[in-house]
Amino acid sequence: MSQIPLAKASPPSPANRDWPDNDEALLELSADDGKTKLPENFWCLNDAFQGVQVFGGTGSGKSSGSGQALTHAFLDANLGGLVLTAKTDEVHAWQEYAKAAGRESDLLIVDEHAKWRFNFLSYELNRSGAGAGHTENLVNLFTSVLEASERKHGQGGGSDSYWQRTLKQLLRNAIDLAVIAADDLDLPSLYRIITSAPRSVAEAEDEKWQSDSVCCQLLEVAKEKAAAKNREADLELTRDYWLKEFPGLAVETRSVIVSTFTSMADCFLRGMLRRLFCADTNFKPEDTFTGRIIVLNLPVKEYNELGQFAQVLFKFVWQRAVERRIPPLIGRKAVEETIRPVFLWADESQFFVNSYDALFQSTARSSRACTVYLTQNLPSYLAVFSGSNSRSEVEAFVGNLQTKIFHANGDPTTNNWAADSIGRTRQMQYYGGTSETLARASGPAGGSNQSAGVSQVVEYLVQPQEFTMLRTGGEECALKVDSIIFQGGRRWVVPSKDKPKMQNHIRHVFTQIATNP
Repeated sequence: MSQIPLAKASPPSPANRDWPDNDEALLELSADDGKTKLPENFWCLNDAFQGVQVFGGTGSGKSSGSGQALTHAFLDANLGGLVLTAKTDEVHAWQEYAKAAGRESDLLIVDEHAKWRFNFLSYELNRSGAGAGHTENLVNLFTSVLEASERKHGQGGGSDSYWQRTLKQLLRNAIDLAVIAADDLDLPSLYRIITSAPRSVAEAEDEKWQSDSVCCQLLEVAKEKAAAKNREADLELTRDYWLKEFPGLAVETRSVIVSTFTSMADCFLRGMLRRLFCADTNFKPEDTFTGRIIVLNLPVKEYNELGQFAQVLFKFVWQRAVERRIPPLIGRKAVEETIRPVFLWADESQFFVNSYDALFQSTARSSRACTVYLTQNLPSYLAVFSGSNSRSEVEAFVGNLQTKIFHANGDPTTNNWAADSIGRTRQMQYYGGTSETLARASGPAGGSNQSAGVSQVVEYLVQPQEFTMLRTGGEECALKVDSIIFQGGRRWVVPSKDKPKMQNHIRHVFTQIATNP
């Protein structure tokens, strides 16, 4: 049977394009001498789409050096973006950056005092797109936040562990019941369903429980609506779960599953997070697609777990929205002309990373998304990714961020890893020496012997100790911040005595720009 050819999708309505071409320079990087700028060393959107990881110890100038340079480049290029915050002064810095770029009106600052609200469950249920309302997508919202919670407390275990699977089962059945019965979804409803579920088979048959339980009442309402929604099979599974399987679990097992959910949901059901994420919605991830810059001013240093959980959750929703925004079968040129690039920015990124980041970055280029993560050292990630495969997870995640910018660092793990990433080469090692013999009264006269030679050795292109001696900015360094930049697959052009040569890394000096106090 011949297949009907797929019609090529029409590109989205062209916006008033005000962003650069993919290969237009965002940064002009100098070579080893700190002055020479060559076209081959320009860093553009195509490079940004491949992701950036900045390493630098405390006081190394990473935020005010390469971080500030990248910020200005993205703002000047009119990109939309999402900014995650760890420190209390970051929102002020972004206000200054936006003011310098003439983009103050594009800032959308979300904090506990602002008017902005985002009901994440209602958004995921009712958003546009083929995957909207799918139960598994809603379940994954919770597990992304739960992963951050487990890592915060140093817990191990993988996503396939028994407790993770049973928690997903609990959420899946609570979500299906709420959607079938109420046509909407919010966190308080899920909480009432789960906490009012029967704790034994006998209780499920008790008339008092049936009259008082929200779970039971919604099961009755859902029975009347399931046929009209063509969800009889889903309701049958959900009903069996709540009336048979869930109350039949061992008391200890059931209490662990329920408390895992309630302990995570509790912080979203009260105070600031309830107002921000469980009420109505007046901003959403798609705002960044039109050039807005959403700054989640819920710094971890101020709000601790609340700030971390809220930002990890919104980051996950934003990443999923970015991934689905490119219509299928759209030509590359049409995408470049009509789809605004966006960026994801996180200083102190160890607070916000999770397992989904590596997957997101693997397709970020086609989604026109630029990820920039800044952290002190590699162990800060290793401490977050717990479990037996933590190092592999970290290396897979960092490996997907192609541009690595290294600033001054005193951590040997990071410095050795950086040297290994840049690699080794065969080098000629010259040696020589002179030896002298003393004259003896009854022997021959004294003299000297000279020797010289050359041997071939395999050595680091950049020695690990070099990362400890990079300038860190400030007045004592004339506001100069040294960096060594490596990009996978990139050949940089650097000057040499005879003619320019190619190498896989470049040294660049960033100049700090003072902001208004």
